[in-house]
Amino acid sequence: MGQHICIIGGSGFVGRAIARQAIAAGHRVTVGCRHPERARDMLVDGVRLVKIDVVDGRGIDEAMSGCDAVIYLVGLLFERGRYSFQAAHVDGVEHALAAAKRTGVGQFLHMSALGAGDVADSRYATTKGEAEGRVRASGLNWTIFRPSIIYGAGDSFFNKFKAMSASLPVLPVISGETRFQPVWVEDVARAFVAAIGNRHVSGQCYALGGPATYSLQQLLQMMLAELGRERMLLPLPGAAAGLLATVGSFLPTPPLTRDQLVLLGHDNVVAGEAFPALFGQAARLEDVLPTFIGGNQADTLQQQMDLSRRRYRKGGI
Repeated sequence: MGQHICIIGGSGFVGRAIARQAIAAGHRVTVGCRHPERARDMLVDGVRLVKIDVVDGRGIDEAMSGCDAVIYLVGLLFERGRYSFQAAHVDGVEHALAAAKRTGVGQFLHMSALGAGDVADSRYATTKGEAEGRVRASGLNWTIFRPSIIYGAGDSFFNKFKAMSASLPVLPVISGETRFQPVWVEDVARAFVAAIGNRHVSGQCYALGGPATYSLQQLLQMMLAELGRERMLLPLPGAAAGLLATVGSFLPTPPLTRDQLVLLGHDNVVAGEAFPALFGQAARLEDVLPTFIGGNQADTLQQQMDLSRRRYRKGGI
């Protein structure tokens, strides 16, 4: 019998994938988000939407009411106004944990990040680490997931560089030798959904990475090859990158921040098993990238879902 799950921050890139897979698995889904009006398309799949604010905790109790499990996905790429890393990653988790206790939610699944707590000069990594500490000390039935870069239709990684390459003859590359272990959003979603109601994952922290590692330079070269675009990749010196981050901080959507610049100086790869065997086998980037990088988001999303279903049926999970 399916369970009722609440996804905090579930209207974003990862949350939508989890919601689709959870509903397909027979669960009921409530999504708590800041702007439910922007997620009305999720109603078609049977998702219940509740307006919440993780900064002050408003609406979280209502979103969790009657739920068996909660998934906390809120993560910022950059800070803006009252939505700081501290507010979203730590204070928001505290509000969610307290609400879970008040409403009797039995399981807390937390989205952290690979490298959480390991990069002292990064507020993103530091607050992600602090949030993990709060979850571990909560006394709840918890599980933590630490993904590397998550990619797929509508991602904020490949699609950002795709947009840049459409208008620029030269792509600036910062820390091109830094290594990553990209993981497909459908695989991340499958891990979360497989954990729902699973007593074997209680009190565990799982890294989620793809089967191979790549330098940033290699990832950009793969993307350009799939798009059939010839662009020069120009290494950007540290001083120039710092200036770009400073100037970008004044833009509504910064192309680069000081915090991201710090993180780019550190490899983001899994130590040990790349993807937990109990959640199946992670897809190869080379197999998935061609299905979404060249098309529009609606078409590629359908292709991604079809690919995920085929892999599941064949046992390649």
